[in-house]
Amino acid sequence: MATKRNKKYQQPRRTNPEIMARKLERLSIDLERHRNLIRVINKANDQHVEHLSNFVRHDMKNAIQGLDGIIFNAHQDGTIEIGVLQQLETALSLLRGSLGNFSKIIPSSNNPDATLPDILTAAEMLSRGQLQQEKISYDFDYDRKSTLLIHQPMQTLVQVILNLIINAINSMKSISNKSLFVKGCFTDDFCEIRIYDNGSAVPDENKEKIFEYGFSTTNGTGIGLFHAKSVLKEMGGDVLLEDSDLKDYVKCFSVKFKLNNL
Repeated sequence: MATKRNKKYQQPRRTNPEIMARKLERLSIDLERHRNLIRVINKANDQHVEHLSNFVRHDMKNAIQGLDGIIFNAHQDGTIEIGVLQQLETALSLLRGSLGNFSKIIPSSNNPDATLPDILTAAEMLSRGQLQQEKISYDFDYDRKSTLLIHQPMQTLVQVILNLIINAINSMKSISNKSLFVKGCFTDDFCEIRIYDNGSAVPDENKEKIFEYGFSTTNGTGIGLFHAKSVLKEMGGDVLLEDSDLKDYVKCFSVKFKLNNL
């Protein structure tokens, strides 16, 4: 009969308090980073809904007011002439166009892919009201016929571009002849979107800090640029602040991300 071998007693390893403290500190930092990211994502969703609401209020309200005026005049006259009918048709056409545009800026969960025109058309429509209100001349330059699919979440990309446009708008508060230029293109397996403005420059010592959570040079929330940096890193991309390579502008935010992050 086999005899049991006596196992040697092994003294349990002692935990080094310093090593454990460092591990707990790293975990605490990671936890706080994830909490901040969750806050940022929730904030981004709230902002997207707010922009949708602004779009409805600005574009569709104007079209409906036009219809109200035409109908009021028709009631006052007591007759509806051919010219009035044509005006009604034009107003209805504008309303249909606004409804069509509204559907374009709401991402579909059934079809998460998007094209560059999808992304920049949505960003332009959502920022148009604020750009016009601030009397900013603006231009969006990209291939509007491009059908190349970008396998990244459209809503997230639209919100990133909106955050950068809003940042540019805020930096132009104190100047006249405000100007914004957005350019989109493809380079190899990447999409690049560049947002130029002629607002105030960012001091060299703040060019990295502006992407930190809570830091702002425009009296903002300090979340928009942090959100842009965080989500673009997840897409295999990045956002950088550069001096403008165009003579009419002061600075440029360069956004770059993979077409497919698989």
